Amino acid sequence: GSFDMCYYVLQVTHMKKTPALIMILAAAVAVLSANDALNDELLSAVMTGDSALVENLLDRGADIEARDDKGATALMFASANGQAVVVETLLDRGAAIEARDDDGVTALMWSSASGEAAVVETLLDLGATLEARDDNGKTALMFASRNGQAAVASALLDCGAALEARDDYEWTALMFASRNGQAAVVETLLDYGAALEARNDNGYTALMFASVMAEAAVVETLLDRGADIEARSDYGYTALMVASIIGEAAVVETLLNRGADINARDWEGNTALDIAYDKGHREVISALRTAGAVR
Repeated sequence: GSFDMCYYVLQVTHMKKTPALIMILAAAVAVLSANDALNDELLSAVMTGDSALVENLLDRGADIEARDDKGATALMFASANGQAVVVETLLDRGAAIEARDDDGVTALMWSSASGEAAVVETLLDLGATLEARDDNGKTALMFASRNGQAAVASALLDCGAALEARDDYEWTALMFASRNGQAAVVETLLDYGAALEARNDNGYTALMFASVMAEAAVVETLLDRGADIEARSDYGYTALMVASIIGEAAVVETLLNRGADINARDWEGNTALDIAYDKGHREVISALRTAGAVR
């Protein structure tokens, strides 16, 4: 393989440089260059779905575990691009289904993030680990939720994905979907019973994440489904306060219209209006004062 050739080249470079040795080195470098070209072709071929070309390249010596500069393999590229036939071809030829890129992301996570339901099903049928985690503890369900892939989220949950799994920062799939404004996924996760009041390592709920990211539609959805509008973070912030911190006037108005306590104070005694003044958010100040807030 190319690793053995590299090792051989490193060994012989410490030997005396005879003409014969130089020829051997030149041949070795040529082989390595040819292999690199095949590997590059393989990574390109899998994305087009040309399974015959993939087979041909593997037969000619392309490394099935070749990686790009971020550690992604052919299987990952095929998975992210929805090439189910190529995925099966690669796995039949021995591709490592649990290989990870430089961030610890597996093929299942790649396909989940891309919304490739057919590939997700194929990978799971062929033994992919449903609850595998990347370097930050994210699962395939979290990738699907963050990227708005409601159909894939449903498929993963139907296969037994842990709805309340937490990443290294105590985020759940619902938090990822809420923060990114993925209303359809939020609805899906809630239909499966996601915990509305789950909290991350700073005590933030899904409603707070939607509020801080100006996702008014998701804020409405979460409130419609029973989210606690007065829930507090570890700093004593409510959803209204975090929206005021960021300066999201539309979300502030939404929360006020839904009954948020305009006079609530954080653990340091600050109201949403105090926070808005401190941050210089004029539109939020106006919205709060119109609703009756006073300092």
